[in-house]
Amino acid sequence: TLFFIQTNQQTMANLFRSSSGSSRCCTLLFFAFIIASISAFTPPSSTLSTRTQHFQLSAVPSPERMFDYSSKPPTFNKQTSLWEPSTETEEPPYGAFGSFLRGGPTPFLVRVLKPSEYDQAVFKYMAQTSCSRSEAQGNMDAFFNNAADWAYQKSEEARGRPKVDYTQLKPKDAILVITWALFVTPLLGRCGYLIAATGNWGITVDDILNF
Repeated sequence: TLFFIQTNQQTMANLFRSSSGSSRCCTLLFFAFIIASISAFTPPSSTLSTRTQHFQLSAVPSPERMFDYSSKPPTFNKQTSLWEPSTETEEPPYGAFGSFLRGGPTPFLVRVLKPSEYDQAVFKYMAQTSCSRSEAQGNMDAFFNNAADWAYQKSEEARGRPKVDYTQLKPKDAILVITWALFVTPLLGRCGYLIAATGNWGITVDDILNF
């Protein structure tokens, strides 16, 4: 691993020495695109299986609901080993795009590619906390987006720190997500495509905008 890191550092240093100022900028953009793509579009290991997800959720201090909720929570079916909604469980308050605006691409991909696993996480959280489906979905969107940060926040709340309202759709965050999805990511993707297609790091703004 150390050899791999040192080799890559040498390679990047050589690229920077042999390139012009604009080329260096494109190089930075390209590597930023790779890092952002890996971190944003790769679902965390918690989404790989319900068993792993169950372990991670169970490792967090028992969370408490933020809002009052009196409906009957989901129940666990021992025969199927699945969480099932009760007759009083409401319909999903928002769809996959709502998860995208709240938590970014990862919860969106989980809902689209593994909807049953997403629902299982929501039902389990509802049963654990006796909260509404809206509150559970907001928490699971945050969990799938960044499980470590979500778990840390819940640990802080257990120590008496202020609770975070994950049900709230913050316009600033939504605009940021849309901007990255519609403008920044395509731009970086275009840079990466041109570099890969031409083998030349010295691409210009005209090259990027000339489709």
